[in-house]
Amino acid sequence: MPMYRYICKNCGTEKVELHGINENPEIICDACGNEMEKAIGRVGIVFKGSGFYITDSRKATTTSSKNTTNK
Repeated sequence: MPMYRYICKNCGTEKVELHGINENPEIICDACGNEMEKAIGRVGIVFKGSGFYITDSRKATTTSSKNTTNK
């Protein structure tokens, strides 16, 4: 079962509840007794591999100097 984070609409108290994905329980704040609403969780994202940096998408710049001599 997933864990969900709830925040009180009135006092801002946070609470974590464990319930099924299809359940929609009414969560009551322990501090003030008002209804709490489900909050979007804080998720850390890590991009690994090539293609995620600005330097990966740049075209390679090559400078070629021709060595010419006049005879």
